[in-house]
Amino acid sequence: MDFKTVAALRKYLSVKHHIPGRIRIVFDRSIMTDPKALALVKSAPEMPDAVKKTSVNIFSKSVVIEYDANRIPPSLLEDLVNAPTDDAATEIVEKLYALLYDE
Repeated sequence: MDFKTVAALRKYLSVKHHIPGRIRIVFDRSIMTDPKALALVKSAPEMPDAVKKTSVNIFSKSVVIEYDANRIPPSLLEDLVNAPTDDAATEIVEKLYALLYDE
C-alpha cells in the first residue's frame, strides 16, 4: 500500500482517530467485494521512509499509519482520505511525494 493506493481506495475509508504521527483509518466492509480494491489492498507496501510503520487489523477493519509528522504534514493525510474527487486526491498525492522526495 502507498499513498496512491490510499487515494484509490478513499471511498471505502474514513479517519477514525488522528494525532500528529499516527492516523487510524477504518475501512468499510464493502471493500471486500470490490475486486479492484482487493487487488490494491494486497499490493506490497511501498510507503516512503517517512512512514515508520503500517499495520492492518482485519477484525477492527482499520489501518494504522505511523509517520514522521515533521516530514508529512498531518493535514495532508486527512485531506487525502477525505478528498472529494480523484483530481483532488491526485493533487494531494503529488504534494506528499514532492515533499518527501524533493528534499
